[in-house]
Amino acid sequence: MIQKDMKKKNTAKEKPSQPTKTSKAKHPPVAPAGVSKTAAVAQDSRRPRSKLVDYQGRRRFPESSSPYRQLQLLLSGCTPLLKQKAGGLAYRIRSFFSGLVSRGGTSSHRLIQSAVFLTAGLVLMIFAANRVLYITATTLSFNGQELGTVASEEEAYAAVRSVESSISQVLGSNYSLEPDKVSYTTGLAYRGALVDEADLEAALSESLRVVEHGYALYVGGERIGATQTEGALEGLLDQVSANFRNENTISIEFLEGVEIQECDLPVEDFTNLADIALLLNSEKDGEVTYTVKQGDCWSVIAEDHNMTSKELLQLNPGYDIDRLQIDDELVISNAVPYLTVRAVQMEYYVAEVPYEIEYVDDDSMWEGDTRVITKGEFGSSDIKARVTYEGLTEIERVIEEEIVLTEPVTEVQARGTKERPTWFPTGSFRWPTNGTITSRYGYRNIFGGSSFHGGVDIANSYGTDIVAADGGVVTYAGWMSGYGYLVQIDHQNGYVTYYGHNSSLLVSVGDKVYKGQHIAEMGSTGRSTGNHCHFEVRLNGERQNPMNYLG
Repeated sequence: MIQKDMKKKNTAKEKPSQPTKTSKAKHPPVAPAGVSKTAAVAQDSRRPRSKLVDYQGRRRFPESSSPYRQLQLLLSGCTPLLKQKAGGLAYRIRSFFSGLVSRGGTSSHRLIQSAVFLTAGLVLMIFAANRVLYITATTLSFNGQELGTVASEEEAYAAVRSVESSISQVLGSNYSLEPDKVSYTTGLAYRGALVDEADLEAALSESLRVVEHGYALYVGGERIGATQTEGALEGLLDQVSANFRNENTISIEFLEGVEIQECDLPVEDFTNLADIALLLNSEKDGEVTYTVKQGDCWSVIAEDHNMTSKELLQLNPGYDIDRLQIDDELVISNAVPYLTVRAVQMEYYVAEVPYEIEYVDDDSMWEGDTRVITKGEFGSSDIKARVTYEGLTEIERVIEEEIVLTEPVTEVQARGTKERPTWFPTGSFRWPTNGTITSRYGYRNIFGGSSFHGGVDIANSYGTDIVAADGGVVTYAGWMSGYGYLVQIDHQNGYVTYYGHNSSLLVSVGDKVYKGQHIAEMGSTGRSTGNHCHFEVRLNGERQNPMNYLG
């Protein structure tokens, strides 16, 4: 009886140790020691509301159209409640099994402990797996479109600031995103879905399309176009140089200095490749000059460059076209190519090898006259040459290898040693006077009709010297219809020259004149509209174009 009463007392003492249900009533905050309850309440009311609102906002259930993400966020939101319920359940289970252990044997106690540890381990494993696979992260959205998820709000803010700074730097002015178009959503996210901050910046830049990454083409330091396509400008330059490239090309370069730079530019600065190609094949402002050489004439220079004398004078105002000086530089064009291609290539060809001439003196011939005794023959050589071109103009040719295929045959000529009279023709013509060419050889329109002009008119002031174009015998000196005062010289080689419209004559028929001798003075006699010399060249009686004989 005594033992039974003792057991009941022990049991009665153990009952208060059993867990009691906790009250769900919310208790007001307890004031710290030394602080009144009224002060504690007032202090609690002064706490910042923003932190509470921000915390509640973070716990708000985010919207999503993905069933998987909805389930994921639901489980995440239920985790605190499940932890609380699991804790209470575990406590009850331990209390229940503790009672059994007190009434049961040692083996039952060990079995119960194993079950408890197994259950606790399983719960911890599930919790650990959840923390490993998922993380609280921030998703950046622009215009309602998700751009990417990063590990923290700070990274998302930093990505936006970096993009704004980059765009501002390219534009040269301050740029910022519209706040109502940018949103940040923080919640539980799968770790594998996170992106780097750089990837988030790239996604935001692509969505904005204010500045884009591309490639700009510079020619001589001037940007002439840009494109977003990598390699497109290199291909365009290859097309420009394709006309100067063949299987023997050694090198090709652009004289103006061409550079392609990788850069960020405003979207409106990018251009169409076709427009860039058109520009590269066009011309730009720039002078092209010509240096006057001995024997040059204003009209001939203009004709050689497909211009009129007036057009050449417009490019060179202030010049006296009748008084050109050797080494004068004349502008012949105000445009140059945008790109000048310099190409170096090997050329292989068979070239003629000139023959030598041996002379045999002959006292029956005039000095300067020659006669072929044995005709020479050209040889041939196989040539390998390195040639440099700028555009279509050859600027250098270096023979690197020459193999003679056939030797040339020397020509033998008889050379006259008999003294030549001063009046004897040299076989070439000089200009009969100085001046401006006012009318050329050929058909011309005059007085509303078309007529043939058999010579060339050279205008100058009244009384200008007229000289013999070559040595010969004067066969006419006097008045002849439309020619006015005329001089004819027979050069004893089939050629006869005419000098018309003179004001006065200084030679007579039968006179023997030498090349350059003063024979008349310029005037406007006969059918003439001003002071000039009408100069004709006839071969065996047929009129020739004098410009073919004048240097």
